[in-house]
Amino acid sequence: MYPDANFGGYEFVFLNQSSCEWANPLCVPEETTGDLVSDAMYNRNMRIAERFNIKITEYKATKEEITKLVRSSVMANDDSYDVAFCPIDELSSVITDKALFDLNSIDSLNLDKPWWDAKVIEAVTIDDKCYLASSDVTFFPFEATWVLYFNEDFFDKLNIEYPYQDVRDGKWTIDKLNKICTESANLNGQDSFKYNGTSYIADYGITSNEQMVQALMFGSEETLISIENGTPVFDGENERAYKLYENIAEIYGVEGTYLNGSGIPGFRSGHFAFAAETLGHLSSMRDFDGNFGVVPMPKFDEEQENYQSMIASWGTLMTTIPASASDPERTGIILDALAYDSYKNLMEPYYDTYLTNKGVRNDDSADMLKIIRDTRIVNVGRMFGWTNSVINSITSTLKKGDPSVASAIASAKSSVEANIERTLELMNE
Repeated sequence: MYPDANFGGYEFVFLNQSSCEWANPLCVPEETTGDLVSDAMYNRNMRIAERFNIKITEYKATKEEITKLVRSSVMANDDSYDVAFCPIDELSSVITDKALFDLNSIDSLNLDKPWWDAKVIEAVTIDDKCYLASSDVTFFPFEATWVLYFNEDFFDKLNIEYPYQDVRDGKWTIDKLNKICTESANLNGQDSFKYNGTSYIADYGITSNEQMVQALMFGSEETLISIENGTPVFDGENERAYKLYENIAEIYGVEGTYLNGSGIPGFRSGHFAFAAETLGHLSSMRDFDGNFGVVPMPKFDEEQENYQSMIASWGTLMTTIPASASDPERTGIILDALAYDSYKNLMEPYYDTYLTNKGVRNDDSADMLKIIRDTRIVNVGRMFGWTNSVINSITSTLKKGDPSVASAIASAKSSVEANIERTLELMNE
């Protein structure tokens, strides 16, 4: 599998985020600690280090510092970092400033292999150039993926069937999500759906924040941007999308079906059927006094071939190679080997870590996590800033329970196309 190479004790350096509250940036553990995931990652690094005669280290920085350090290293022609985990929301200008290598130009990277996230790479490849990728070298992109948590005890109380089998059968759709959310809402004798601090006095369908709109859009494969012959194209105007917006607006518009801003803390109260959040919040459910599961965001309908799981469009660390890297082929060999070893050896201990927690000790959840992992995709329109304005407008309208977003989408077309054209000009200068 690995090429024959001896790099003579070379120090291979990751630029990584020092800490994060909602996803795990772990990549280079300093020692074994008894933690299943950390030790598996440490052993992976040791295997690759021994295989190529290198030392794997990392330089830790804050989220705000990472792209500044990449730029300064490129400007100074300083090869301090072989790989940089850059926040997705700051990548656009780093790419157009020519501060990153085109990963497709590095022959030693096998981006078409299953140890790299194919849907992510497909989404961000423009004019055959790809400046970022994701894999299991770090679990951050996986933990930054939007999912649906559901309360099995709540489902049992209402005699609602768990959605696991629907997911497997390709029948988990937004209509089914909406139906369950509607059935779950219960005033419990109150005049309105409300909660008092952390004391809930009614049952709700789902809780989340405004990014849920994007997560539902992407789950239904309505992304506003498609790639045609290697070029990004605005495709937000179609009847399928407008029907989806009606479904999303219905979730927000029926009293008690949705509660904004409560998130995982609210879900832990036991008064919600679902919470839409990123997967990294699994760690905060370890002491949850109940049974819960995780499923992917629903499809639009059963005709849709695959599920699609959106990676958070803010803060997610993506794999990049700074343009100042002195030997990109060497970087590619080592990085590809780390991705392959992670693919083969890290996911089982990762699943075991979470699936042995009280409440998710079952094969169903393992199946769901595998589906979520294999269907990750990025919001490329948001990443480059092409669709920020129209997504904000769509979100604001749908959150009011109003599906009438057609005029906002139509009026945004020219500006989105101009944004895309400007980005392409900068990339090709």
